[in-house]
Order: sequence, then structure tokens, then C-alpha cells
Amino acid sequence: MKSNRRTLLAAICFLVLILSAGCAALAPVTTKQETLEERVKNYMQAQIDGKWDRAWSFYDSSSRERVSRESYLNRARKLSYKGFAIEEITMLPSGDQATVKVKIDISFMGYDFKGGPQTQNWVKESGEWFVKEPQSRKNPFAPQEKQK
Repeated sequence: MKSNRRTLLAAICFLVLILSAGCAALAPVTTKQETLEERVKNYMQAQIDGKWDRAWSFYDSSSRERVSRESYLNRARKLSYKGFAIEEITMLPSGDQATVKVKIDISFMGYDFKGGPQTQNWVKESGEWFVKEPQSRKNPFAPQEKQK
């Protein structure tokens, strides 16, 4: 019973971590994707290498204000990234926002998850691409507060 519960909890945590909102259904701008693609690869590789300071530096300014470096480092160490593949890059016509779909392989609580979908939202600040931290989502399986 405990094993099933632990497996379910691990799967739920994994899903909460990898899901992020949004998907732009606009045509990609290929000339600007190359630099974005390199940034995505570097961000993902920093996570695989466990270089959490470097990974945090890829966050856009609003995300760095919301998520302190220390809190990111504590949270990030619970996951072990093993690999990734960029599935699709969709850029807005303005060229300063994009949605990137990535498949990730991670280990979490002793379980390996391969090819988990992750949608990343990227923005351009001062001519450079930065990823937006997904807004925290409430766990639908967590105990709820009693209503008065």
C-alpha cells in the first residue's frame, strides 16, 4: 500500500513539475529560432550538469524577482535531469516571445521518467532570450482547507 502511494505521489509530483501553461499556435520565425534554440539547449544542459546557478541565470527578470536563487537551488536539487529533446519552437510574430516544447528525461525519488513533456515560455530581454518560471500550480491531490 505504501509503495503504491509513494509511486502515485512521485508520478503526481513529476506531472506538476513538468506541466506549464500556454501554447502559441503561430508560425515559427526560423531566422530568430537559432539563437533561441541555442539558449534552450544551454539551459537544459545546465540542468543536466547540475549547474543550478547557471540554470537559474536563464530565468527572465520577473522570474528572478519571484524565485530567489537560494529557493531555486534547494528545489532544483530534488530532480536529476538525464536528457532532453527539443520538440517544437513556436515564436510570436513580434519575435520577442516564444513557446518551446521539450521532452525531458528525469529521475525523481528513485524513479526514472523518460520523455516527459514540458512547455517553456521564453521572452527576449535586452536582446537575449530568457525562460519564464512557470507560475506555481496548486496540487489538486493535496488536502484542501475546510470551508467554514
